[in-house]
Amino acid sequence: MLKDVIKTFKKEYEEKGEEYITDSYIPADGEYIIVDTFENNFNILDRFDIKIDKKTRKVDDSNQYFDFVRKSDYMSKLLDMNKPIDPKKIIHSNNYLTFFIKKENVNNGKLKDEIIDKYYEILKNPLIKYTKPKARKLYEEVETKYGKSNAELIDNIKNWIKNNICNMVEKDNKEKTYLKIFFKYDLDTFKKESEKYILINLYNNNDYNTTINKKIYGLSNDNMGLNAKKPYLENKTRKSKLPYLLSKEEVLIQKQFFDYLMNQASAGKTNIYIDEEKIEALSNDKMLEYDFKGYYLRIKKGKEVEIVDFDNIVSYNTHIRPFNLQNVLQLQKSKITEYGEMKKLKNLKDLINEVFFSKFLTTNYFTDSKDLNINDNILKKNLLLSRNTLFTWFYKGIDSNVWKVLNFSSLDLIKGSINNGYLLKASDQFNLRASLKNYFEGGDNMSDVLAEIKDSLREKINKDDTDVIHSDKEYYFAVGQLTSYFISLSKSKNKVHSLANPIINGKKDARIKDELRKLYKKYNYTIKTGNKRFKNLYAMISSYIPEEKVNEDLIIAGYLHSNLVYEKLDKEESKNEDE
Repeated sequence: MLKDVIKTFKKEYEEKGEEYITDSYIPADGEYIIVDTFENNFNILDRFDIKIDKKTRKVDDSNQYFDFVRKSDYMSKLLDMNKPIDPKKIIHSNNYLTFFIKKENVNNGKLKDEIIDKYYEILKNPLIKYTKPKARKLYEEVETKYGKSNAELIDNIKNWIKNNICNMVEKDNKEKTYLKIFFKYDLDTFKKESEKYILINLYNNNDYNTTINKKIYGLSNDNMGLNAKKPYLENKTRKSKLPYLLSKEEVLIQKQFFDYLMNQASAGKTNIYIDEEKIEALSNDKMLEYDFKGYYLRIKKGKEVEIVDFDNIVSYNTHIRPFNLQNVLQLQKSKITEYGEMKKLKNLKDLINEVFFSKFLTTNYFTDSKDLNINDNILKKNLLLSRNTLFTWFYKGIDSNVWKVLNFSSLDLIKGSINNGYLLKASDQFNLRASLKNYFEGGDNMSDVLAEIKDSLREKINKDDTDVIHSDKEYYFAVGQLTSYFISLSKSKNKVHSLANPIINGKKDARIKDELRKLYKKYNYTIKTGNKRFKNLYAMISSYIPEEKVNEDLIIAGYLHSNLVYEKLDKEESKNEDE
């Protein structure tokens, strides 16, 4: 599959050139210094800072030299820290036109003259470093193509660095950001000098290289680390134990592809969609705007870019079967801005993220559980339980097990909101849960069910003679109503809705009735004797024996719904209750 996606990348790269990579490249945080090289008289032209915005994942690119820095920095960086020019790994650039170092290492004694001397000595004569036959052969090919480097210029640059480097960083500076120095030459010169490093270090290890029909093949260095400590990566059944072999052209385009992926990961675009025509890189808060068939890659930025998920998407549809978000509780106040029909998966994703997960889902699909900055343990638990399934639905279009997961998590989240006293939030969550249940399961519409129950219960509690409840649905809604009424009688400034937990979480009717009796004993001192509605409601609940298992949804619906006991009374009934 990697070969297939690189085919698309190669087509894009050949069409757009090096800018296809460099236009999205983000240099590391640090101070950047441009040195004028006119007639080999070195003077600082400009110095400026680059710092990525952690929220937008962008940098200020307004400096006149930014484009030059972005392109030359990309060409001059090390492939990885195990392949430095400087054997001590203090200097992090790969050619004599640049000098990259961490600021903290300038004045702490780690950067010594002999390290600088060794760095430039190797750049003047790379065969000091590439002594093994296979590496030597690669370098000789590159030198034949580009010629030897300018030894006199290298010495001049070395002397300037040795005379000036310590004055470029304050004595007590311990910043771990970079100081990067660029000598202002044309980009073709940078490309030529950087390739003297890149083309020799492209492979995982030149010792693995083999020549077939006068052409060098070797093992890629991207997402691969074959060495003596990883014998399980070897193919033991072949003459060559390497997992796979690539030509120089193939390994170079693969390197450029992984550079492109690293740029996207640095910008927070970790969802990569690749079909035969193009590549689309998106952050978690963005989704495809068109139907898609092709490959999906989930990437992660570490010391190198990692492909943590790779999938073949058969059919991703941006539009969904119409989803109708209903205000089943008839809320007058709601944080949901608009009820009605939705036809796009993106809109439903945003709704679920905001209402159920308080906007924590989108930014934490792959965050380690120990790093989740969420104080609400119920929210944290359900995010961890749901995120993989929801991610697969939102970004791959596969909705298997979605309702099974949301059915559990949404109910638990609603209970958690009630427990914390966030009734408006719980009500919004219940409306979304009820709408999703109807969407995935079908059956009776919750809005119609509640309207019918409410009308029936309203009529019964307003009668002079106590009536009876005729269905489990009406009973459990009535239980929620009675529980809500009891909690409302509390004289505390802040109502403690956790008192409702034993009833909302009750699994047996006997336990529910027992908890209702406890609440009655707790608050009966404040209930007026003429409160006909309360008497009828409590009497009907006490005498009814349900046939089916506890319906938690209807208990919660009754609890969150406007309370029938408090509905506006007519003058005659109001007079009777006052008595």
